[in-house]
Amino acid sequence: MEEEPVGEAPIPEEVLPEEETPQEPSQLEQLQEEKKELEDRYLRLMAEFGNFRNRTAKEKESTYGDAKAETLRSFLPVLDNLQRALESPCSDEEYKKGVELIHKGLWEVMTSLGVEEIAEAGVPFDPEVHNAVMHIEDEALPKNTVAQVLQKGYRVGSKILRYAMVQAAN
Repeated sequence: MEEEPVGEAPIPEEVLPEEETPQEPSQLEQLQEEKKELEDRYLRLMAEFGNFRNRTAKEKESTYGDAKAETLRSFLPVLDNLQRALESPCSDEEYKKGVELIHKGLWEVMTSLGVEEIAEAGVPFDPEVHNAVMHIEDEALPKNTVAQVLQKGYRVGSKILRYAMVQAAN
């Protein structure tokens, strides 16, 4: 028996590495590219979902505020009529006291819901809260000043329920 020198033994063909074909690296590159695309789509989808969640939360909050403002706006004519009733002469003191209590109760409910009056004479005219329906020249008042409030305005938070109808001076 002949001894074969170490390290020179013939290697069976099935153990020899196959030559890499040019398709294998391109398949790997394709898979890596597909993985990148899927990761990118996943990140974009997560960002879109986050934006959707934020947008719906804002819309939900806005819907409540809008509904509240619309409901309070519908009570303003009642409040105006009660105010007119208080300003008109009345000979029956008990009747007048009853109207005062109703007006006070309604106003307390509205203020507990955050309603504030926009009605002051002598303040600078602000088109964000005032609606000028008349203009006068009065040297006693500074320029662009509310001379008289013709109809009170109201707001709840940053929402205007009704602009104050005013007479502006100068």
